[in-house]
Amino acid sequence: LSVALSGTILSRCPACARNFANLYCNNICSPDQSLFTNVTRVVNRTILGKSELAVVEYQCFYQQDFAD
Repeated sequence: LSVALSGTILSRCPACARNFANLYCNNICSPDQSLFTNVTRVVNRTILGKSELAVVEYQCFYQQDFAD
């Protein structure tokens, strides 16, 4: 639901959509995640009989020049 709502709102503002995409891509794909991301909550989950940890909450810390 929140993703659909975000898409609806962002489709009205191309600059907002670009900023959101840039932020999302940095959060998910950056090879430097460890420099600005702090994992605050994980849960154990089992998939196909294999137990693994899944991140469910994290904090990101960005410098002012990135936000600008």
